[in-house]
Amino acid sequence: MRLLEHRRHSLRRPGDPHLSPEGLARARALASTVGPFDRVVSSTATRSVETARALAGRVDETLDELRQVPDAVNERLERRPLTSFREFAHQIEEEAVVAAFARAQSTLWRRLLLGVPDGGRLLLVSHAAVIELGAIGALPSEAGTWGPAVAPLEGVQLVLKDGRWAEGRALRGTGPAPRS
Repeated sequence: MRLLEHRRHSLRRPGDPHLSPEGLARARALASTVGPFDRVVSSTATRSVETARALAGRVDETLDELRQVPDAVNERLERRPLTSFREFAHQIEEEAVVAAFARAQSTLWRRLLLGVPDGGRLLLVSHAAVIELGAIGALPSEAGTWGPAVAPLEGVQLVLKDGRWAEGRALRGTGPAPRS
C-alpha cells in the first residue's frame, strides 16, 4: 500500500507568483498535521514550490505536467465555472479531451507513487482542476461524490494497493489560522 496526498497551492495575491504572507503562514500551520513524506513533487509554479517547502520542508522534483492544463482542456473547462467534483466528472463524461487529461494525470500520479517504497507516502502540490480531474481519473465512481472543488491547501488523498487505485477522499480545511 502507498499513500498519495495531493494538495492545491496556498494563497497568493492576484498576479503575484509568490505566496502571500497569509498563504505562507497557513501552509506552515498545516505542516504540523501532514506527513512525513518519502517524496515531495510540485508543479513548476513558484506558488506550488513554496507551498511544498512549507508543508514538507523540501521539494524533490518539479514537473510541468502538474502545472499545464492543455489549452483544449482549458477551453472546455472555462465554458462555465466548475465548482464541484461532480461537475468535473460531468466534463470528463462529455468531453473526450478532458477525459484523456484526467487519465493522463491519474497515470502520472500512479507512476510517481510507485517510486516510493511500499508503505510510503508521496506529497504532490499543484493546482485546481489538475487535482479534481486526476482524482476522478483515478477513482471515477468515487471521486465525483467528494463535494466542492478544492480550495487553497485542500486536496485529495488516494491509496494505491497492489498497483491499483483502491480508495480516496477529499482533504478539507486549510489548517488552523495563523497566529498574529
